[in-house]
Amino acid sequence: MKFLFVSTHLPVAGGTATGGVVRAAAQGLLELGHDVEVVTWSASDPHADLPAYARWLPAPVEPWPRRRLRGLVRPRSRSSLLRLDIDPETVAIAEEFPSFAAVEHAPRAVLSVHYSTALDHRAVSGRGRAGAQDRRAERRAIGDAALVTAYSSRVAEAVGATAVVPVPVIAPATSLRLVDEPVAALLADWSWAPNRVAVERLLAAWPLVRERVPAARLVLAGRGALPADAGAGARDGVEVLGQVPDATDLLAQAAVVAFPCPATSGPKMKVFEAMSYGLPVLTTAAGAEGVADADAVAVAGERPDEFAAALADLLADPASRAALAQRARAAIESAHAPAASGAVRVAAATARFGA
Repeated sequence: MKFLFVSTHLPVAGGTATGGVVRAAAQGLLELGHDVEVVTWSASDPHADLPAYARWLPAPVEPWPRRRLRGLVRPRSRSSLLRLDIDPETVAIAEEFPSFAAVEHAPRAVLSVHYSTALDHRAVSGRGRAGAQDRRAERRAIGDAALVTAYSSRVAEAVGATAVVPVPVIAPATSLRLVDEPVAALLADWSWAPNRVAVERLLAAWPLVRERVPAARLVLAGRGALPADAGAGARDGVEVLGQVPDATDLLAQAAVVAFPCPATSGPKMKVFEAMSYGLPVLTTAAGAEGVADADAVAVAGERPDEFAAALADLLADPASRAALAQRARAAIESAHAPAASGAVRVAAATARFGA
């Protein structure tokens, strides 16, 4: 079977979360013996070495006034001019709504849904004009696609997806060494609104954690600016590293990855990345979304007192952390391995389009 992925995200190591999913999905299908091509497109040259199966195209340019007028007819994120010549037998997968315009004419056009726009805007105040345009784009793309897949059952139910595909993850060769000291850590892009909500909740919970585990430390790292008072907690065991060159620079210090995720939708790749390194993760129900083994992560309530109690318990219990870490790595190596996820994707495409 032939597969084409189209995305604005580069399928390279160390790139964006969506780019990592595309890279893992392509690897899984290649391992299964299928033909795979990835087209990545953007306004500027990627300045990165792409895999042999990928090629970059410049985004078509249109004068701003004309684009603005056309956006009144077509939803904002469906207004791309990119349109690819696609073989009728190729399963053409758009990995985000802006890319669907490039494949919507294909007989085997697939929309791969990472998150529900409606659920996310409800969770993080997205009721403005841009939010309305995004919801229009979501509805139209879903209605036009020959097949809609999602990376979690919650998103599948929200958008009416036909199949749930386990999010594919390329795991490192070995797990990280488990840390004995009670260190909680979180690595994120702080410019993303849900991550800012999460770190604010974590900082609110932290004094309660320290009451239970006085030796506990919290280490924060990532791109963008943290809330103004984040660094003020240094005397209470909070350390802010800023952006780190590699995720393992932070994760290697963590006894627990603590992520009090708000009720946004879709898999959270920071959770899957930590699991792939064999680290225990404490999160909320939304943060555990899409994890194939429900017991592979620890789940706590969203309130600061609920999350603090669960985090203190885990930081004080090395044996529980070790068992959780082992189960996390096992889940990644089984259900979320590229080939395992790819087999589910192939089955969904075969059921819809035939061999």
